[in-house]
Amino acid sequence: MSIPNNTDPYFFNEINPDKGITKGLVEFMNSVDRDFFSETKLLFKHSQESKKTELILDICCNFGLTVGLHHFNSGSWGGFNSADNGSKPVLSFLETFNRLNQCNDNTLELSEISLNFLDTSIIITQLYDQSIPEQLEQIITKVSEHFVYFTKGLTEMPYEIFVPVFEDTLPDIPGLEKEQNNYFSYWGLYFEEGIKHRVMVYDLENKQFCNEDLFLLE
Repeated sequence: MSIPNNTDPYFFNEINPDKGITKGLVEFMNSVDRDFFSETKLLFKHSQESKKTELILDICCNFGLTVGLHHFNSGSWGGFNSADNGSKPVLSFLETFNRLNQCNDNTLELSEISLNFLDTSIIITQLYDQSIPEQLEQIITKVSEHFVYFTKGLTEMPYEIFVPVFEDTLPDIPGLEKEQNNYFSYWGLYFEEGIKHRVMVYDLENKQFCNEDLFLLE
């Protein structure tokens, strides 16, 4: 994710009432840093008219993706805690974000989160209200499950992974893109190729790459 320039409507780590977040932000950021072993940057923009504040989290980890997945699978990374009684896992990241929302009069939306590792970045965009906090654990789970496949048998690491991308042929039906499982259909991957980059689309259902010309990519 690129840091906006001075004319961009997003503000970088500015905390004051005029920008729509007044309480709980420091605690939230400290929680993210602790749970992800990271240094986290925050960008946000506030609409006074709608009383809504959009957030972008840039989580920077000083280790590679495989190390992050190892800690995630062992239950020590990301703040994802399983309940002792075997019930549905409790997502502390979601709980922490909900507490931040409850502390403020404005509605807070996490519009994008970037998980930056030494060897790659995973950029997740919002599909519907609170989609990222609700789906983050499952997205990381899918990254772990499909790691061997999208790295081409552990031979090549993409330097960016965009979650999700959509087929250009999808009909323009309002609300279609808000289906939860759309996070787990197609991802856009960028691989280095000399001085250029190679764009590939990964099909999670079939565990294979497909023609990127049929997809909407940034």
